[in-house]
Amino acid sequence: MPLMSLQKVSYTYPASKHPDLQEVNLELPEGQLVLVTGPSGSGKSTLLRVMGGLAPRFYGGRLQGHIQLFGQDLGQWSQRDLARSIGILFQDPESQLVTTRVDQELVFGMENVGYARTFMQERLREVAEVFAMQPWLHYPTLHLSGGWKQKTVLASIMAVRPRLLLLDEPLSQLDEDSADRFLDYLDQCRRRWKTTVVIAEHRVDKLVQRTDQVWDVHQGKVHKQPAGIINWQFEHREAGARGSAKRTPAFSSRQRVAGLRQVDFWYVHFQRPVLKQLSLDLHAGEITCLLGANGAGKTTLLKLLLGSLKPCQGQVDICGEDPCRLQAYQLARKVGYLSQEPGDYLFSPTVRQEVEFTCRNLQLKDNGRIDKVLELLHLQPLADRNPRDLSWGERQRTALASILVAQPQVLLLDEPTRGLDWKLKVELATILRDVARQGTAILVATHDRQWAGSFADRLLYLQKGNLVDAIND
Repeated sequence: MPLMSLQKVSYTYPASKHPDLQEVNLELPEGQLVLVTGPSGSGKSTLLRVMGGLAPRFYGGRLQGHIQLFGQDLGQWSQRDLARSIGILFQDPESQLVTTRVDQELVFGMENVGYARTFMQERLREVAEVFAMQPWLHYPTLHLSGGWKQKTVLASIMAVRPRLLLLDEPLSQLDEDSADRFLDYLDQCRRRWKTTVVIAEHRVDKLVQRTDQVWDVHQGKVHKQPAGIINWQFEHREAGARGSAKRTPAFSSRQRVAGLRQVDFWYVHFQRPVLKQLSLDLHAGEITCLLGANGAGKTTLLKLLLGSLKPCQGQVDICGEDPCRLQAYQLARKVGYLSQEPGDYLFSPTVRQEVEFTCRNLQLKDNGRIDKVLELLHLQPLADRNPRDLSWGERQRTALASILVAQPQVLLLDEPTRGLDWKLKVELATILRDVARQGTAILVATHDRQWAGSFADRLLYLQKGNLVDAIND
């Protein structure tokens, strides 16, 4: 008997006119690692939501067909039993953090399913050892980097020992070394606890040699594919992306609009400073890409420019003013910030209403700017859709539209290629060049060096608390 089977499964979101999954027939044997591939918006996340029992239970909509887990209809499982048997790591791990400290997070899932305290302490020690987390068990979760947050959520899930682990784009915000270590942790989970893993991912080069099956998703239909064919397709797609994402000359007027001067910053619970005597100038019309390992301080630097963090020493300014002293609406007109979690920005019933909200909130006249930004980001066909029903890449573009409609002078982006396939990365690079040509200064924190090198005017590497020029390959 397979661990899970899907027979003639179709699923339609509440606001969709057509099925988002169509006639899916799959069997998942125990102990395997399955790679789910396909372009952004093809239905990969929807497939995982259906397999995890979240759709339609949480997302609403209409489900047809039969899904069985260990031979029992998935709809008959209680939420607690599902939580014991199926672990899900979403694209935005920050949304899964519910406590303020790492060790508390590791036991939270076990508390929810009713484990005894002595048992939880034993599991806590074991999972901390497996994931090499002992040195930062007492760190605040708020101050963890995106990669560390992801690792913490995975460890919390595995403390419960689910038989099935579903992961949605887990490598998208990890540097090369961190991505390899993350996959090594998954291998340990499979060996130690016989966990079956289904992982939706665009970085297939990291996974194709480790996988047992490949499910390729296109327009809601799922096809089994040999791993070798998927790897060949990936290499040719990436080659096409590199060939089409040509850099255009910088439009920069060399007019400085924002920056940092000899900034020091450290978190209270960290043993070393995150930034040391760091200086950076941002110029109108120029795109700067910021590279660096997980935990190097890229997000911290962006939050200093945004004014959500104050420097311990040194100065930060946006258009000549201290961002910490500006009112929220004043700052929003000068600087736009897209975090690693686009879902944080989305709360309106439709994509268009998300963008309209920014105009109302900042008392900006439309004058056609809403339609212009929707067209720029290829969102017109999705204007009447609920953002939460969209793919990760589509939600990200919606969040970006709600920022760009304010026409900020400075744009800060944190890992904007998360969940994007090769084609959408090229489109995003083109969009950012168009925005820069209008005079906006853009700073992008990213692990995707190849993508950054294809369009950025400057590449900087953050290491040991300071910036160095990165050689553009």
